Amino acid sequence: MEERFVFPIGRKTWQILALFSLLGLALSITYFLLNSTPTSRDSVSVSKNEVVNKKIDTTKVVAIDPNQCNLTDYQHWIDSLKSDLPKAEWTKLGDSSEPHNSYLLDEYGNYKVDSVSGGNIIIQVKDFIPNPTAIPNLLEKIYSTKGYDSSSYCDKIEVIKLLHKLNGNTATDFLTEQAFNIYVEIVSNTSSLNLSTINRSFELAKIIEQNDIKIKNEAELKIYFKYLKYFIDNAISDEQIELVKSVINSHKGLSNAKFKKSDYFELAEIIFESKIANNELKVAIEDFNDDISFYDSKDLSNSLKRYLKLYKEKLERAEEVQALKRASKAAKRDQSLIVAGITFASIVSIATILLLFSIQSLLKRHISKQED
Repeated sequence: MEERFVFPIGRKTWQILALFSLLGLALSITYFLLNSTPTSRDSVSVSKNEVVNKKIDTTKVVAIDPNQCNLTDYQHWIDSLKSDLPKAEWTKLGDSSEPHNSYLLDEYGNYKVDSVSGGNIIIQVKDFIPNPTAIPNLLEKIYSTKGYDSSSYCDKIEVIKLLHKLNGNTATDFLTEQAFNIYVEIVSNTSSLNLSTINRSFELAKIIEQNDIKIKNEAELKIYFKYLKYFIDNAISDEQIELVKSVINSHKGLSNAKFKKSDYFELAEIIFESKIANNELKVAIEDFNDDISFYDSKDLSNSLKRYLKLYKEKLERAEEVQALKRASKAAKRDQSLIVAGITFASIVSIATILLLFSIQSLLKRHISKQED
């Protein structure tokens, strides 16, 4: 058995161990070289919008190439705005003031002096007074506030898209009289406003108010802005909106509901502020909806708040238990590796000893043959 099996197995074992050692050495050298290469730095650029707002814009992931949008695209969106505001002023952008005296300045802004008298040269000028109601002037006000120049077609188109969406959910008379000027102020002074925020705020408003939003007066405008402001100030996911919708639909299906439908926004706030992961929140809300008639009889909003609080506490406990189990399994894996290492070393040691016995046996036979 020793001559036929032990010696070949022992030799191959050492060869395999040597091969693994060489592979490990090669990998470690390669890993070392990869981590020894110079580390490059990402390119840095500051947009005009960041300069105007005096802070870094962390929401913009991909920079828009200004060459992707042109004057034709911009004019197309201007036409859509004109269709929203057919009675608004688009052509009379302003008028000249009465002539008045002014000092003549050179190209550097310095006063020009009369070579004969030595005094400043006075001329009559007319100032341009912009029409504050003209739509192009209102748009230019937004562009100026945001720091857009004449080539920022993509950024300007995004502004018009926001206004167009707001216009589409506003009654024509109220839009022309008052709402559009309010929208201009909001878009101009809210840097974080985007089309997705507006769309999702309208979606939530439709779910809670139970009808399409068509703003007809200041009171309805204030109601909608409650939703818009909440979306601007908070990060709300589409999954959370769907869960709010499921709770409201489940409650609307009750025959003798006690909770007021006018307070549905309170339920939405509770769900949005639960700080539970969406996948777990979905499970919690599904279980809550199954017993919503019971919770409605016990004050629905307080019941939902307590329910999600308790669910979060139990979830945290379950995660702690899971972490302990993982740590226990990791410790057991380490123990298994130690045992495996010991047994492997034992196998190698035994094979080495058997190899030495084989060599000794061969030497004895060789010596016996020589003596004979």
